[in-house]
This record gives sequence, C-alpha cells and structure tokens, in this order.
Amino acid sequence: MGKNLPLKLLSVALAFLLWLFISGGRGGEEMEISLGVPVELHNLPPEMEVMRGPVERIDVRMSGPRRVVSRVSKMGIYIPLDLTGAHEGETTFELFTSDIKVPENITVTRVSPSSVNILLEKTVKKKVDIVVPVEGRPMLGLKALAPVITPETMEIKGPRSLVKGLDTLKTAPVSIKGALKDVEGETSVILPEEGAVHAVNRSTIKYRIPVVKMEGASN
Repeated sequence: MGKNLPLKLLSVALAFLLWLFISGGRGGEEMEISLGVPVELHNLPPEMEVMRGPVERIDVRMSGPRRVVSRVSKMGIYIPLDLTGAHEGETTFELFTSDIKVPENITVTRVSPSSVNILLEKTVKKKVDIVVPVEGRPMLGLKALAPVITPETMEIKGPRSLVKGLDTLKTAPVSIKGALKDVEGETSVILPEEGAVHAVNRSTIKYRIPVVKMEGASN
C-alpha cells in the first residue's frame, strides 16, 4: 500500500487539476443577466421603405458561467429580423430565444417584448417642379425676370405617403440684392423629411435670373 501512495496522490492531484480546468473553462459559478440587445433588419424587399421600425433595444435575459456572461455585452450580440417576403403595411414579427446567437455555454431564457411591429411602405418615384426663391432687388432702375432653371424638374423617390403630396421642391434662396446684371449660379434642392425622400439623379440645379432695365428708367 505504501509503495502505491505516491501514485495515488499523483492521480488525485491530476483529477483535481482536470476538475479545475473543466470548471475554469466553463467559467465557474453560474450567473444571469439582462441585456439590451439591438434588432438588425435583414433582407428588406427591394423598393420598400421602413416607416416605423422596432424598439431600439430588446431586453434579453441570459444565463451561463460568470466568466463568459460578464463578457457577453462586448460580443456584439443582436437579434436578426428577416424581412424576406414582407409586404406593405404593418407586420408583427415574433421573437424567439433561438433567434439570438450566443456562445454554446450561454442560455437565452427570455426575450421581452416577445414580438415587434414593422411598418413598411412602397417606394415610389415622381417628377416635381423646381422653384428658386429670390430675395432682394437689383439696383434702382433695374428689375429681375423669372428665374431660368436647368433642369426645371427633378425625379425624386421615397415612401408613397411622403412623395404623393409633393408637387414642387424649393432650392436654397438666391439673393439678387443690388445686382447690376444677370445673377447665375448653382444651388441645391432642399429635400424634405430628413432624408426619407431622395433625388434619383442629382439634387443641384443651375439658375440664371435675368436683370433688365425697367421701362421708362433713365440712362
């Protein structure tokens, strides 16, 4: 028995080290946390606009080894939402714990809310007239004629509800205060709705505002 004691002690030590390795690999003590996880929209159908998306973050509860769970917020975890085949209008999407990709030793136990609503709208195109606002007056004895605009119209696109009510778009104002001759230049068209409406080709136009002598004005 005494001769085998060192071997037995070595076996016990190796078993203890193996337990430490396995325990350490799993992260040791279990813990549970709640984390705000963003939703990412995938496969938005062509010519469709997101008018109202999901809440900014979904509350996800997960559990697992403390060492792993404590680092999970830095792993870039998100909830993918597949919009393949989605139609115009409001659609409710169910959220499942299995949708969230986490390390193997992490378990997602709850997702709240368990569903989100997405409002989609068809993208439409439309031609609108361009208006150049003119500010000020030319020198005494001169007058300004209507602006000559190139191009006179512009094609825009955006969500149906926003585009259908647009017939004209304005540019930034052009000043002709004190002008002695024609005023020419290039300016930008102001697109509404914080970027929801876009110019199909370009958002700038060229203009020329003729300045002529008023009838009866002295030389």
